[in-house]
Amino acid sequence: MISTNSTGEPALRIENLDKYYGTFQALRGINLSVQRGEKIVVCGPSGSGKSTMIRCINRLEQHNRGRIAVLGTEP
Repeated sequence: MISTNSTGEPALRIENLDKYYGTFQALRGINLSVQRGEKIVVCGPSGSGKSTMIRCINRLEQHNRGRIAVLGTEP
C-alpha cells in the first residue's frame, strides 16, 4: 500500500525489506509507505511475517537487506 494523497516525507518508509532466519526467508522484498496520520492494517495468515516485519520496524530484530526509515531517519 502506497499512499498518493499526502505530500511530504512519509512517517514510515520500507524499501525492499528482507529478513532471514538461517536459510528461511521470513520477509521478501517488502515495500511500504505510510504518511503521517494514516492508519493501516497488516493482516495475513499465520506465519506470513506480520510480527517479524513489526519487530524489524521497532528495531527489535535486525533485517538483512533493505531500508527502514521512521520520520525520515534510518539508524
